[in-house]
Amino acid sequence: MSCEISLAANDGDLESAIYTGEVFHQRVVPKHHAFTYKIFLYWIKLSEINRLNNKVKGFSDLSGKRSIVNFTRSDYLGDPSLDLQQSVLSRMSELNHEPLAGEVFMLGQVRTFGLYFSPVNFYYLRDKTGHFTHMLAEVSNTPWNQRHHYLVDLKEQKSCDKAFHVSPFNPIDMTYHWSVPQPNENIRLQLICSKQIKHFEAAINLKRTPLTSRSLKQALLSIPSMTIKTMAGIYWQALKLFVKRVPVYTHP
Repeated sequence: MSCEISLAANDGDLESAIYTGEVFHQRVVPKHHAFTYKIFLYWIKLSEINRLNNKVKGFSDLSGKRSIVNFTRSDYLGDPSLDLQQSVLSRMSELNHEPLAGEVFMLGQVRTFGLYFSPVNFYYLRDKTGHFTHMLAEVSNTPWNQRHHYLVDLKEQKSCDKAFHVSPFNPIDMTYHWSVPQPNENIRLQLICSKQIKHFEAAINLKRTPLTSRSLKQALLSIPSMTIKTMAGIYWQALKLFVKRVPVYTHP
């Protein structure tokens, strides 16, 4: 069975969804520190944004109306005047050093109650056979509000050098090791940061629910603002690391 069939099985002609579950972080070196948070992320087929605007109550792409959840083009990569799918494909092709084509799905956060921050958005590329071939990670840092992109070939999943300052408690001279299975009814993703030995790992484990007016309402009742929860969590965990006297690395 193809991934395309699996992802579309429960919601008719729409493939967009909400994934709910947990995010897990664990620091091993120089001191142990771990935490787990409940989260939900949107799984948006980028070609469906305008249709979601009409089919899902409370969701808007800002083309004529404002809602609780507003998909705002300028929150994501590329020129805001250009189509997001084309911007993603262009960036993927640039990092791949040859053209890539297909349908793009975004796993990430969407502006809610006018607030937006996402530490990372994931863009998955699906080919004509229904197989996901590449994943582009769009990483943001706070408080600098900069962005960087890593492209992962899902067949090879090669390790890569860290090239972007994110946490002040991790040095820049590290290696990233990706584990990105094919998305289906569950999405699991793991990133390990090493420097001779493993220093840190982050992972998400999420379960799919079709994106409908009802599921959106339920998600917002469980976590009204992922932005506030994410920002509060970042600074709270940073305070704990500071108290533990974990070394701080300044922005290069």
